[in-house]
This record gives sequence, C-alpha cells and structure tokens, in this order.
Amino acid sequence: MPEGQEHIYYIVAESRRLALASPALEIFRSKGYDVLLMTDSVDEFIMQSMFQYDKKHFKPANRGELEIDKAPEAEEQALKDATEKHRKLMDYIFDHLKDRLSAVRLTRRLTDSACCLVADAEGMSPQLERLLKAMNQPVPESKRILELNPNHAVVSTMQTLFESDPAAPKLAQYAELLYNQALLTEGSPLPDPLGFVKSVAELMK
Repeated sequence: MPEGQEHIYYIVAESRRLALASPALEIFRSKGYDVLLMTDSVDEFIMQSMFQYDKKHFKPANRGELEIDKAPEAEEQALKDATEKHRKLMDYIFDHLKDRLSAVRLTRRLTDSACCLVADAEGMSPQLERLLKAMNQPVPESKRILELNPNHAVVSTMQTLFESDPAAPKLAQYAELLYNQALLTEGSPLPDPLGFVKSVAELMK
C-alpha cells in the first residue's frame, strides 16, 4: 500500500470489471490508494468476520461514511457550503425516491460521476442481498443512500432548474435517471428498464 494509506479498503462486486467501474472508487483512485477487489460469492460473508490485517483495519469503499484521510479545511467548508446550497434540491430528490432510499447527501467519494448508491455502515450490500435471495433466504427490506457529486454538471443543472421552477416535470425525470444510473454502475438490475429508456429518449428530444 502507498505511504499514508491508513486502512485496507475493499469493494465486493460480481466481477473485476464491475468493481473497477464502481464510482465509489473514484476518490481512492485520485489519491493513488490501493483497493482490494473481491469478486467471489463468499467474500461478503468472509469480510463480516475479518476486521484487520497487519494492524490495518478493513474498510468497505462503498458502505457508510467515507473514511479516508481528513480533507483540507477549505475542502470541508466547500462541502458544507454546497450541502446548504443544494439542501432543498436534495430534499426534493429524497421525497421523490423515499420508497427506495434512506437518505440523499453530497459526498467527497465522487470525482467524475454524478452519483452512487452506498449502504449504511452496518447495511447489507446489493451483492449480499442477491446472494441470499438466490439461496431462498429471507432478506430484510433495506434502503440505501444516494450520494451526489456537488461538482458534477448534472447536479448543477438540476439545481438551476429547481431554483427556476421547483415543480418542473423534468426534475422528477432527472431524479429517476440518477437513481437508475447508480443502479447500473453497481451492476444491479433496473426495476423498470422500459421506463428508463423512455425517460432517456424524452430528455434527448
């Protein structure tokens, strides 16, 4: 691991390709940090009983609050200011998707992508959910957190539209597209593929 990396970060995915494509890795890639890619179906179970190696703690890259080196004060303040600026927009997105999400928040985790889905620190990953369902095991209902990149053009466009017309129909379409995009990038199936295609086509007109 590079000097300065305090934890062993890892991500569980169904393939190496999906793991490498995960938006949750963007902040780690930008810092040159190593992330352990885990693609075996039993890895989720293994990591529940592995807490550290060589005095370094294992930390999931896509679950809970981002645990990485402390950001510069100016960067922390910028995130606080952005959160205040986008608060009403985030409330709108959450209200529209509240049957599927536990929260909407801004994050430092993303540097290129507009959004990603993360589980709570103690939450269940989508990979584990699918594995348990395949084994015909009961799976408790779980909602995840939609994280937004405050510096992404899509978020800026939504903010501008929200400020000009909070009731604009396109806002609901954008919210749905963000959620579906987050599902696709993690390898999860879309609940309504046809609706997704129609929304994309509508916005392209």
